[in-house]
Amino acid sequence: MFRKIVILIGVVFFMALILFTGMMFLKNETEVYSEGGIALAIEKPTFFTLSDAKQTEVGTDVTHAYEITLFGLSLGSYTLVERTLENEVKIVFEEVTNTGWMPFAVSLNTKNLEEAKVKSWNPEPVQQTQDDTYGADPTINPYGTITTGEDEILQGNLYVSRPITLGNGEAVNELRHEIPSLTLEEGQLAKSFWLPPKHEMQTWFMLSPEPFFASEADEDKWISHALQNRREQLNWLTPEGPLVKIPLTEDLRTEMAYDVIDERTQDAVSAEWNQTAPSLFFESMILNAKATTK
Repeated sequence: MFRKIVILIGVVFFMALILFTGMMFLKNETEVYSEGGIALAIEKPTFFTLSDAKQTEVGTDVTHAYEITLFGLSLGSYTLVERTLENEVKIVFEEVTNTGWMPFAVSLNTKNLEEAKVKSWNPEPVQQTQDDTYGADPTINPYGTITTGEDEILQGNLYVSRPITLGNGEAVNELRHEIPSLTLEEGQLAKSFWLPPKHEMQTWFMLSPEPFFASEADEDKWISHALQNRREQLNWLTPEGPLVKIPLTEDLRTEMAYDVIDERTQDAVSAEWNQTAPSLFFESMILNAKATTK
């Protein structure tokens, strides 16, 4: 009897070791998007299965929704929304949710970026300031622009958050991590992250067949302004609108709580800048606000 117990424990341990190895070291890629010269793939543990996409189209948005499973058990989802603006610029929103019981690692890889030129939108540390109404916002500018061939990409950071409900019943996102350090090697931009249970991750990128700014000097001017005026750059874009800091309340969780605020969604800052310093970037942000509020 004792021998059988030892054998059973050994088998369970061996199976757990195989599962752990598959979770930690064995990966595979599935291409989920391509446009022009670039492609987007999701890299996940080998044992994870990505379902066939369920595609829906509403207005300017085409949504591709995938279920993530492990041995038939649902772990979460991956959703890609492609928004085509009136000026033909595209914004691609990505979201990964973990509804399961264990953390997992994922990488969203943008491919075919050989000889790409990267311009950081965070050339210097952000000076965090405390606002009496909204508190401190630790988010920084988007990752930056990536020029490859004729195309230009404006890549956002990654935002890992936890959906929570405040005492007043308001549903918001509690920011846990902003991930600005992405890896561009051998023609591939890797957006890698760990996702805890009951958490979600959002990121985005803007794709244009021409530069977002008329000159590098114009781009530098906006970058500098955004770094010094933290509430004027919308960093955390989602299909429903940008997530921004909400006002502080007695609920301490509002210190890191973000939600869609109609006034900020309108992006009056981009409209103002586009009047004095027109650019494809400001025009695209204005059109994105228009598409969001339809």
